[in-house]
Amino acid sequence: MSVAPPILRTPATDDEPRRKRGYRPGPPDDVYFPVAPMLDMAFQLLAFFILTFRPPTAETHIDLHLPTTPAALPSAPRGMARPTSRTVDVDLENDVLIRAEADDLGDLKSMRLGEAPVADLAQLGQRLRRYVELLGDRPLRVRLIADDRLLYEPVARIIAVCSSSGVSAVRLAPVGAGP
Repeated sequence: MSVAPPILRTPATDDEPRRKRGYRPGPPDDVYFPVAPMLDMAFQLLAFFILTFRPPTAETHIDLHLPTTPAALPSAPRGMARPTSRTVDVDLENDVLIRAEADDLGDLKSMRLGEAPVADLAQLGQRLRRYVELLGDRPLRVRLIADDRLLYEPVARIIAVCSSSGVSAVRLAPVGAGP
C-alpha cells in the first residue's frame, strides 16, 4: 500500500468558495428611550410631595422616654449574665406622675396626679401650673401612664393640658410603671 503524497492547496488554487468564519453583526441600531416624559413625571411627583408636606408643629412633638431595665452583659470567664448599673436622674422631684384609666369603651374614666384623684382636665391644668410656679426655673416633667384601652383623643387632650400648663416634657410610660 502506497500512500499518496498530500496535495497542498493555496487560496489561489482553491476551487471552493470562501466560507465566512463567523457571523459579525454590524453596529447596533439606536434604541429610542423616552426620557422626557419620565423626567416630567418625576418632577410632578416631586412638586406634589413638596407642596403637600406639612411639617409637624411643636404641639405634636412628644418627648418619649420609656423606662428601661438594666442591660445584661455577659461576664468574661463563665459567660454568665450580670446587670450593669445605670445612672439615676438627679431631678426626680421634678417628675410628676399622671395615671389615666379607661372605661370599657376607651373613654377617660379617672385620672390621678401622683396619688391624688383629679376630677377633670381643668383641675389637672391648675395643679400643674401650681407645680410649675413652685419649681421656678427648674423644669417640670410629667410621666403619663395611660391605660391600654384608652383612646388616643383623651391622651392627646392630657398632653395638650400639660403643654399649656408649662410642663417641659411629657414622657409616656407603660402601665404598671411606678415613680
